[in-house]
Amino acid sequence: MSRQPSKKRGHVVVLSQFYRPEPFLFAPAIAEDLAAQGFQVSVVTGYPNRPGGTIYSGYRQRLGFNEEIEGIEVHRAPLVINHSQKAVERIANFLTFSIGALTVSHKIRDADAVYVYATPATAGIPAQVWKLLFGIPYVLHVQDLWPESVTDSGMMGGGRISRAASAVMKPWLERLYGGAATLIAISPGMRQLLIDRGNSPDACDVVFNWADESTIAPKKSSSFSEDDVHLIYAGNLGPMQDLETVIQAAGYLDDEEGFNLIMAGGGILEDRLRDQAASLTKTSLVGRLPRSKVGELYLKSDFQLVTLKDLPIFRTTVPSKLQASLASGVPVITTVKGDVAQLIREHDAGLVAEPGDARSLAEAFRRALSMTAEERARMGRNARMLYEEHMSKRTGLDAIVSILDTAVRSRSEGSLRDRSVAHTEMKNY
Repeated sequence: MSRQPSKKRGHVVVLSQFYRPEPFLFAPAIAEDLAAQGFQVSVVTGYPNRPGGTIYSGYRQRLGFNEEIEGIEVHRAPLVINHSQKAVERIANFLTFSIGALTVSHKIRDADAVYVYATPATAGIPAQVWKLLFGIPYVLHVQDLWPESVTDSGMMGGGRISRAASAVMKPWLERLYGGAATLIAISPGMRQLLIDRGNSPDACDVVFNWADESTIAPKKSSSFSEDDVHLIYAGNLGPMQDLETVIQAAGYLDDEEGFNLIMAGGGILEDRLRDQAASLTKTSLVGRLPRSKVGELYLKSDFQLVTLKDLPIFRTTVPSKLQASLASGVPVITTVKGDVAQLIREHDAGLVAEPGDARSLAEAFRRALSMTAEERARMGRNARMLYEEHMSKRTGLDAIVSILDTAVRSRSEGSLRDRSVAHTEMKNY
């Protein structure tokens, strides 16, 4: 039996394909914070399988299974497990979760609101159905803007297939986004795109994602070195991160005293990047590190690299490594146009270079190398302040809970109005 509070503030369903015990920040934090603030909370999620792609020990996929985690009732939906980049297999993974989630409809029909962690966007399909069947409003937390996240990622192979997929998805996405009580965007640019696509400004809010604060200790201003500068990239070594440009830029400074570039992580380009950096003496690839070691690496760094290719979709993206860097009190060197570049410039929290331009990035590296320790420390303090004021976990949770509380109250007031109208009609009859 659940130990969480009764339905005194309303019943919220947290709908997310990913949840504990998977290593996942957002949906569990939101569910647990809602429960702590007096809401009845139910979670609808898949069977745990990330990041390894196999069902966790102790679980067996079946219908009707639920468990209690941290006092919250969690309903598991069966799904096809697949993490490949093949379109058909990924679509099967996305859609089978949505279908599986509908099998628990009878258990959440009394809910007052649904929070949807919308990556993938297909996670919103059950919320659309529940709104149609039960009148439950839903709040859609848009993490990836579709159809671009699918058609521009290479999953569909490009060309006619991508165009056809986009044509199919757009009418559905208009209904998904348009039917939400509130759309939560992860950046100002994403919010503006949602508005440009016909959604009401009053129904679009911005809530930045937060970092895993449990693994981050802010760097002290006194820890910035006067002599050496360590530039750190920690994350996926994939084709979208434009890391070949990073290594090319580092090559221009390989003879510079005090310059160091460390790249941590793994991915499909790791071997190619190692070959590219093999002749460089100031650049090292250290492979995948546990989270605790990544935190230690942040403390060693003088600048964090946040890089992406110059694709339109990335101009409204705030990569998670940005929050991690800012939370650690380390300034950023970024090539991400749009919201990220604007945030870094406005808050003087780092340096900005052009994406795909090794000479522009090398110039940013030289500027970092020429700065005094106090100048770098000042940027680091600005970075931490930017995180605390706009991107912290507490700031994000407060905003999301407030949005959901509004949706719950709107649902309750609507039900009261409906009952009042029905009562009046009965009296008149």
